[in-house]
Amino acid sequence: MTAKLKYLIVEDNESDADLLVRELNKSGLDFTSINVQTLKDFETALLAFGPDLILSDYALPTFNAVTAFNIKQQKHQHIPFIIVSGFIGEENAVELIKNGVTDYVSKERLYTLTTKIKRALEDTLIRKEKKMMDKKLRHQSEELFTLNQQLEVRVVNRTKALAESENRFRNMMETIPQIAWTNTIAGKMVYYNQRWYDYTGLDEKQTRSFGFDGIIHPEDLNTSTTQYHAILTDGKGGEFQVRGKRKDGHYRWHLIRLMPILDQKGHTQLWVGTATDIQELRVLQQQKDDFINIASHELKTPITSLKACLQLLDRIKYKPSSPMLPKLIVQANRGMNKVNLLIEDLLNTSMVNEGQLHINPKKFVIADMISECCQDVRSEGIYTITTEGELELEIFADALRIEQIVTNFVNNAIKYAPKSNQIDILIQSEDGMAKVSIIDHGPGIEPDKLPYLFDRYYRINSNENQYYGLGLGLYICAEIIKKHNGKIGATIQADNGTAFWFTIPIHQLGEL
Repeated sequence: MTAKLKYLIVEDNESDADLLVRELNKSGLDFTSINVQTLKDFETALLAFGPDLILSDYALPTFNAVTAFNIKQQKHQHIPFIIVSGFIGEENAVELIKNGVTDYVSKERLYTLTTKIKRALEDTLIRKEKKMMDKKLRHQSEELFTLNQQLEVRVVNRTKALAESENRFRNMMETIPQIAWTNTIAGKMVYYNQRWYDYTGLDEKQTRSFGFDGIIHPEDLNTSTTQYHAILTDGKGGEFQVRGKRKDGHYRWHLIRLMPILDQKGHTQLWVGTATDIQELRVLQQQKDDFINIASHELKTPITSLKACLQLLDRIKYKPSSPMLPKLIVQANRGMNKVNLLIEDLLNTSMVNEGQLHINPKKFVIADMISECCQDVRSEGIYTITTEGELELEIFADALRIEQIVTNFVNNAIKYAPKSNQIDILIQSEDGMAKVSIIDHGPGIEPDKLPYLFDRYYRINSNENQYYGLGLGLYICAEIIKKHNGKIGATIQADNGTAFWFTIPIHQLGEL
């Protein structure tokens, strides 16, 4: 069982502290918290409570967040420190973060607190894992150092023993999964393991001619050369990231680590370097950052609109006959619906990631379900939705989940083909499967984008349009269909427009 997270709150205002706890309860994280108001209590809590995270007001009667942060840094650098205040200003907040504070949250924007806490905890976990990797690498370096000392002794005593030790050293370098090499204290490469040749496609002659300069991305060459020589000059070892060209011409990000091999007197005799492929880690990090930016923007837009509506409604609350009242209510509901859709997409994606997306299948007539879920769109009188095909066809599936897919496809047809007022739905049976197609008559989707439509975070954008959404709807639909052992896809219509379709079993598994 995962231990509860421990939050240390530094806040002299009990109301503000209670507000923080209520906001934290919305995060869904399992935690416990204590609140301190004096410097002495803060120092005691650091030792006795052992917090995983500190949330501090900027100014308290006897001390401030800067003092608390400096005390925390002395022995507890790993604990994230987030300032929660309402008046320090963005410039001061940026300066604090430059000095090491993890993040800043305005008391007027506490809804961002959960996201920033999760990001801080994730970053802390990554740093812990990195420290473990560093420790492991240092251990390997110590082993190499020990081996090198043995080699020095055997140089004097036995030439044959030296040759055997050198062979063991090279075998060790050949068995590690990373690209590895050794270089002199002047920086000249003297040995590459087989991983180098397999990755670069270079032979020994080409390697001597080009070396690292021949495979490093041109944009990274100057910076990496400077970092490389800086590590050699410092003599303590270090790391940096660089893009290296694979033999197929593609560049991938690598973590370069250099460690010195010292003699008994502490003098550097040799350098050992490794290059670890971190391309997937970089891509995942970029996807996470991009998604956070998109989610922040998409949630901010309807919330801003909703806030404006509520402000206007507040002004006319004693004027029920105002002609603006019904329009503002409709607009507020529309904004709230958008927020709900975004939150549902986030929750469903979380369920998919955690393997908690369950289905409860039963028999039902799919045409009846389609008629019900499209009723709201039909009632607006703008779009005509026509359902054709096998209208009596029964399927065995989760009705709520299939309704979610149909609604998503219909909404996409409205979003991506707004000038087309006709939406056609076709129900067919094919080889024991029910196939449902939702067809719009808009401009269609570019063929090169079809393979990515159901990828997580993918959004269809064009030079003319920036579409609303998190890029999760179609991804969730694909996961639902996968749970039903069906298929999902999209095809371009010959007469323009796009057909989004899915198939699911008509009968229960084992049923005739």
